[in-house]
Amino acid sequence: MRGLASIVAGRRTKWAVLVAWIVVGVIATPVGSKLSDVTTDDTESFLPASAESTEVVRKLDHDFPQGETDQAIVVYKRSGGLTSADQQKIVADQQAINAAGPDKIHIVGRQLVPFTEGAPPTLVSKDGEVATAVYSVPTNFDKESDWGQAIRDITDNDTGGMQVYVTGGVGFSTDANDVFSNIDTKLLFATVALVLVLLGLIYRSVILPFIPLVVVGFAYTITQALVYALAKSGATVSSNSTSILIVLMFGVGTDYCLLLVSRYREELRRIEDKHDAMQRAVRRAGPAILASGMTVSLAMLTLALADNKNTSSLGPVAAIAVFSAMLAGLTLLPTLLTIFGRIGFWPRRKVVAYDPEHPSIARQGVWRRFGDRVLRRPGFALVTTVVVFLAGALGLLAYKVDYSTTSFFKHSVEAVEGFDVMRRAFPAGTLAPTTVIVESGSGPVTPADVAEVDTRLRRVDGVAAAGPTGNRSSNGQLAEVNAVLEDDPLDKSGLDVVPRIRDALEDLPNGVTALVGGTSAINYDVDQANQRDIEIIVPLALVVMAVILAILLQAVVAPLVLLASVILSFACTLGISILFIRHVVGDAGFDSAIPLFAFIFLVALGIDYTIFLMARVREEARRHGTREGMLRALAATGPVITSAGIILAGTFSVLMTLPVSFTFDLGFMVALGILLDTFIVRTIMVPAAVEVIGDKIWWPSTAQAGGRIREDTGEQPLPEPTEAG
Repeated sequence: MRGLASIVAGRRTKWAVLVAWIVVGVIATPVGSKLSDVTTDDTESFLPASAESTEVVRKLDHDFPQGETDQAIVVYKRSGGLTSADQQKIVADQQAINAAGPDKIHIVGRQLVPFTEGAPPTLVSKDGEVATAVYSVPTNFDKESDWGQAIRDITDNDTGGMQVYVTGGVGFSTDANDVFSNIDTKLLFATVALVLVLLGLIYRSVILPFIPLVVVGFAYTITQALVYALAKSGATVSSNSTSILIVLMFGVGTDYCLLLVSRYREELRRIEDKHDAMQRAVRRAGPAILASGMTVSLAMLTLALADNKNTSSLGPVAAIAVFSAMLAGLTLLPTLLTIFGRIGFWPRRKVVAYDPEHPSIARQGVWRRFGDRVLRRPGFALVTTVVVFLAGALGLLAYKVDYSTTSFFKHSVEAVEGFDVMRRAFPAGTLAPTTVIVESGSGPVTPADVAEVDTRLRRVDGVAAAGPTGNRSSNGQLAEVNAVLEDDPLDKSGLDVVPRIRDALEDLPNGVTALVGGTSAINYDVDQANQRDIEIIVPLALVVMAVILAILLQAVVAPLVLLASVILSFACTLGISILFIRHVVGDAGFDSAIPLFAFIFLVALGIDYTIFLMARVREEARRHGTREGMLRALAATGPVITSAGIILAGTFSVLMTLPVSFTFDLGFMVALGILLDTFIVRTIMVPAAVEVIGDKIWWPSTAQAGGRIREDTGEQPLPEPTEAG
């Protein structure tokens, strides 16, 4: 770290570092701007590779002439019954949709339109008030929303008071596009505005708040270019992964900035030359930033081992983002701070005026007094916080998985309104029928083979209806059969039907096999994959964090204590969040990916503050002992960690502004968890635990040094300033 410090804060070399970043930024900008062109959002890109539903998608895409399809379901309703004029309108809508042509609306396969020749009577409700028209389009996430909007433009004309909705997969894609269009830009402006305001309140300086934004901005540019290269290499990169980059990088990058600025401000009071002050600040704070960045990067990278591709694609992307933020925090940030020096703190330059006789910040202040109170009764403080966190963790008992269409959006949208009308008149599974691929290994699929599958499907508890679609593969060896579930196909009850269907279709006669796919099966398989991913990734991420903490703190006991505190904080956060979202917000449940995402973000990011604290504790303990070292560390890091926690929680709370349940839930959980880590774990639980354990917290360091922590001989400490006055 000494060599790095001499370069980034050198009198001449700092300019070389700045020029190097500018050159790299200029090169990376046009490359990163093309990132959206290489993101992949097709169905197979986010499914578990080994899942049965994934195999169904592959067969539809590769073996069927029309490929994988999605449905646009137009729902027509008039209280008291549809009139003859309404019926004519429905038929006219079909003609207009077909007349639009494939460039505007790409319709494929059979069209199921009521009141037309050969239309099934089941398209009209028994009371005659509701009718549905079903159009199939190729599954294409880039174009589906445009096709859906075009269908809405046609069907919304001249309704004569009849209620008309476009729902189904195409309808939901259209509404989702309205929500997520330009989401990166919206998140960027919202996050930058929030961070700028908070930094302004913290520093009360004109220049200083903009420096972290510049640093993170450069890091974000580099990240986009690197992720683009990752996608071009053949890796799957989804738009969901790239969208969260902004929030993640501004949160993490600002944390590193706050830590280094705080240490630089301390050193400027003690060292007159701005270059020497920054070099010492980098040598002291740099290891904590490096350890934090590596911990979070490697923890994020463990996501790459997930079976769920939507999760695994996030791992490398997030790791690149955090590593870039760390690299900028260790190079570009100290360079800019050194260039501006004390001028950067204007108009509050008195806080960094050279004054070696000024009382040490580690020996005064509200955080020192608060620490004194905690350490007077450490056992009581530790037991109290543990009991409170365990009580919060009881909320885990209310956890429930739910993918219901009615709770996906946080506000009313047309697709959900149409589904509500439809499910009151028809089986709810009409929204997204379950797809069954019947395959014969000895020739074309026969009508008898399809009939056997159809019969077995109708016997399954939870299946309202079943029947062949008429779609066959090019070689005739595959046939498609649809099953309509009784309940919401995205509800937990709908997912529970999937294994029953698969069991019913085992051991078909004549060597025939059947694969079950479609929306319900996809969510069921994703749910199963998420459970396996948690069992693999969580332990691995904890091992990674434990190893890095052990290297940083040169101890074994301390990392175990710190990880235990973070895990307990996560359990409490998840429990409280579940209770709040289910019983206050009113959502039925959660996406099964939420616990893993929340764990990685909370534990990996939450450990940051513990690293910042304990790295300073160890530094101070070498000279003053563990108890005094903890008090001095609390006083020195209290303001910066509190500020960092508020900013990180604020950046993730930006996700709550999006009208989608998944992002709201994730934003709430991470923001709550960060605040708990900032104000309870770091200020009460960890100091109390360290006080209870004593010097043994540093074992085996204490064991190797006769019960005392070995001195750091790498650098001579500055003389301790005397009290003023």
